[in-house]
Amino acid sequence: MSAETAMPTQTPVLLRGATQFEMTSKISGRAYRIFVFKPPTPPPPSGYPVVVATDGNMSFPTTATLDGMMALQGGKPALVVGVGYPADDEFTPLIQRNRDLTPPTPLSGIRPVPGQQLPKLEDYGGSRDFYRFLVEELRPAIAAAYTVDPDDQTLYGHSLGGLFVLGVLFDHPESFRNFVASSPSIWWNRRAVLKGETGFADKVRAGAAPRVLILVGADEQEVPATLLPGMTRGQMKRLMGQARMVDNARDLAERLGRIEGGAGYTVRFHVLADEDHLTVVPTSISRTLAFALRDDPVKKAKKR
Repeated sequence: MSAETAMPTQTPVLLRGATQFEMTSKISGRAYRIFVFKPPTPPPPSGYPVVVATDGNMSFPTTATLDGMMALQGGKPALVVGVGYPADDEFTPLIQRNRDLTPPTPLSGIRPVPGQQLPKLEDYGGSRDFYRFLVEELRPAIAAAYTVDPDDQTLYGHSLGGLFVLGVLFDHPESFRNFVASSPSIWWNRRAVLKGETGFADKVRAGAAPRVLILVGADEQEVPATLLPGMTRGQMKRLMGQARMVDNARDLAERLGRIEGGAGYTVRFHVLADEDHLTVVPTSISRTLAFALRDDPVKKAKKR
């Protein structure tokens, strides 16, 4: 064996065009780390479109990198805003996200996960305040600092983030132009989020015209090779069967697609082959940017 050699002087990797700052919500008192990527091209006359990504500690680097590449290759340059938490470890954001991304939920509706600590009610149920933070506090702060298009805003979320996106879509379909729910946790609290469908349909028939993209990995109902800590294969199989990740997403997309909406109302659904609940994330981000910032690739294909 050869002796180890010392590496040259090392420095942290920087993401060109990206900055971050911390912001405490006056509405909820919760602290956030906000990541912002400004593309390398000037804004359109109407201002940059804005892509807001939940779980910013994890989703922002991929979203910003892909956005910068697309801007250099003919896509609309967009401002990417990742909303995360002021923590430098991997686990704190995973805990803090639970409160922001879930609606008010009784303790009986929070399913314990084998091998993990029992849930505490105070760690969940803050999605209403989180929505208000995004639109009442963060959005004006971003608009004051950057040239942005107030009418071209996208909300992206994965897993519980996808559940949050659906809740915002049903309750406030006018608040964003594009809503992207990646692998949404529709199963949460016995699929309670679906109670908002009827009211949403009424809003679409009355003129609301959001653009909706629902994505899910094709393998999300299969038991993964690597199990969650403390969980047996049988427990994992039951969990996957109860969650119905693919079936729930497909069924919802089909129902939303049948709503008779006006011009501009759009529903797209993709099952992404060979992807599970984790590997699907970068693919879903790529699809999100294409959906929000480029002409619809489905329509392009039909014209050929």
